[in-house]
Amino acid sequence: MRFPYVEVEMESTGTIHDDGQRRAALELAARPGTTDLLVLCHGWNNDIPQARRLYAQLTDHLAAAWPAVPAAASRSLAVIGVLWPSIRWADDDPVAGGGAGFGGTAATLIEEIGTRVEDPGRAARLIRLVPELADSARARREFLDALREQLPPPPAEPGPGVLSVDEDPPPAALRHGDPDRVFAEAGGPDLDPGLSERPGGAAVSDPGGPTLADPAGPTIADPSGTTVDPAGTTVTAPGGAAWLDLDGAVGRARDLLNVTSYYTMKDRAGKVGSGGVATLLAGLAGAAPGARLHLVGHSFGARALATAGAKHLAVHSVTLLQAAFSHHGFAVDFDGRGHHGLFRPLLTSGRLTGPLLITHTVNDRAVGLAYAVASRLARQAGAGVGDATDPYGGLGRNGALKTPEVVQPAGELREVGGEYTFRAGRVYNLRADAFIRSHGDVSGPQVGYALLNAIGTV
Repeated sequence: MRFPYVEVEMESTGTIHDDGQRRAALELAARPGTTDLLVLCHGWNNDIPQARRLYAQLTDHLAAAWPAVPAAASRSLAVIGVLWPSIRWADDDPVAGGGAGFGGTAATLIEEIGTRVEDPGRAARLIRLVPELADSARARREFLDALREQLPPPPAEPGPGVLSVDEDPPPAALRHGDPDRVFAEAGGPDLDPGLSERPGGAAVSDPGGPTLADPAGPTIADPSGTTVDPAGTTVTAPGGAAWLDLDGAVGRARDLLNVTSYYTMKDRAGKVGSGGVATLLAGLAGAAPGARLHLVGHSFGARALATAGAKHLAVHSVTLLQAAFSHHGFAVDFDGRGHHGLFRPLLTSGRLTGPLLITHTVNDRAVGLAYAVASRLARQAGAGVGDATDPYGGLGRNGALKTPEVVQPAGELREVGGEYTFRAGRVYNLRADAFIRSHGDVSGPQVGYALLNAIGTV
């Protein structure tokens, strides 16, 4: 680490793990000559060394770009790294629905259950059921019931006058739908984020019922209610699924594991942000009232920092790297009923004194897949599952939508030395297809350079 640095660990409940670490962060902030405080928050992994490598790589590139940003010459930076227990979820591994679901294996699903399900008893139950998923409606029901136990409680209905609400709660079907119907709707070989149609030309979703597709072409419903493909092979029936093979059932089970992991981490990130991180930011502001505060979050860590930033009094810049939350998170009236995104207060309260940067790319399969599954379970009929037309779509996939502060025309992440003209209080959707190849690929020199430009914005 090329800058003065301390770490602050958080519990899964959102509280600060060690108050001594908090005090060390405040002491760092109060050091004479410090003009800027950078708070980093990882996501999408359960490995502290990985988080530390991300922080080191990102700040190394930031330091290397320092001579290329004249406004940074007079700044003196200190860094606080937030560490919290997040769960790694699907990115480029062959998760069902990304076109490779039918190549999934029971062994891979068992391994993923072991790494993504934190309760040992629940993990053991899920693993025991895997070999039975193809043939047993009971096993599918018990598997889904065990996953449902991980979901956070349903969000409360917004009260009178409440405008900022949770813009992507878990679909009702994920909580309460018939297990065989949920398995059928959750996945399939056509579920590829960024693609509005399968190669065979069939639409991705059907507003009247579940989408049950065959790789070669559209499905056909016969009068008995059983869905068949054009060759006559039974795919599923309302009364009980019939699977082509174990891999087909395992692929859908992996989709459901991924989407429940997403909602589990979404809830935890909110607790971390509103609890320990908000407490930390308030302390930093008190310890160094003249220093400018900058927040950088990746994946679910972006949600944690957006939550904290929406509560904190003043933040100079916020940079969200492949954020794992809704593209309506900062929106105005995203649902046509007067409701705004949950993080809208960050832009309307005067708390943001610099720019908000958001990287997004079609290469982010982790965000795309989670939202694609959620969209299918909600039976959305959008032409592009997970893209900007889908009510279920991610910030890391599409950038901020329905947000008046977004600068148009949309910009791109640039090479080191490229021109940025960031302005205070504005939102910059930076398309990053050329530089960010996957959900976790966020520590390159181009990211460090954009971040440094945000830090130097007057």
